Amino acid sequence: MRLWRDLLILLAFAVAIFLGGYWLIKNVNWNLSERFEFGLSVEQEKKLGDLMKETLWNNFDKLEDPTVDSAMQIITARLLRKLDTSQYQYNFIVLAKDEINAFTIPGGNIYIFSGLLLESESPEEVAAVLAHEIGHAEKRHVVQKLVKEFSLGALVAILSGGDPSLLMDVLRQVIGTSFDRDQENEADDFALALLEKARIEPKSLAVFFERLNAKDLSYNRNLELIMTHPHNDKRLAKSRGYLTQKDFRAEKIAVDWARVKQAVRTKQ
Repeated sequence: MRLWRDLLILLAFAVAIFLGGYWLIKNVNWNLSERFEFGLSVEQEKKLGDLMKETLWNNFDKLEDPTVDSAMQIITARLLRKLDTSQYQYNFIVLAKDEINAFTIPGGNIYIFSGLLLESESPEEVAAVLAHEIGHAEKRHVVQKLVKEFSLGALVAILSGGDPSLLMDVLRQVIGTSFDRDQENEADDFALALLEKARIEPKSLAVFFERLNAKDLSYNRNLELIMTHPHNDKRLAKSRGYLTQKDFRAEKIAVDWARVKQAVRTKQ
């Protein structure tokens, strides 16, 4: 009897180990670069963003115009009012550059090129692009991408006052390369839901990129940075087919967009 009892105990122990191992394999992310995404705290991320902002001002000029500033405040306020509690104090800045792009650096800092404002036909289209960028920030995609590309140690070295040329390499990576497919889809999903909450037509995201497709702008070498925001047919279809709540009613953003674009042109 003692032998059978010992065998049953061993069998139960073996089953417990097997089930525990199976659970770990199925539920734990073993990709180290992804696991270290949160090895960089939000405070460290904000500090990294501050360092990158200083580098940005050595390479880009801010577009300063009261009409443009007012429009951006109205658009972003509409989005942020419907954003759930966030770890970031968002900053939205327009850069005087005629390429069509928007990008996010660590710490909730979102930049939009003036060329994108000129290509947009409504403030709703700009709101859709910014909602997508907010999605990348909220999901911490930027940090995850940088850890994967440069390693956590390299980012910590930058925070400790390391090689300034490495900081420039990190900034180029943020501006000039795309997120992976899952991250882009996750940011799309976030953007569509946020646009609905803000009473902005979610289809605005598809409208903007469909027009770029029609003009073939995404393949113009002079506008290659737009490729950081791939807009394949599946993603466009998701935006077009997004189902809002039955009581959803889109409300126009109160901005004279023709006036905004004219202001941008005078500053180009």
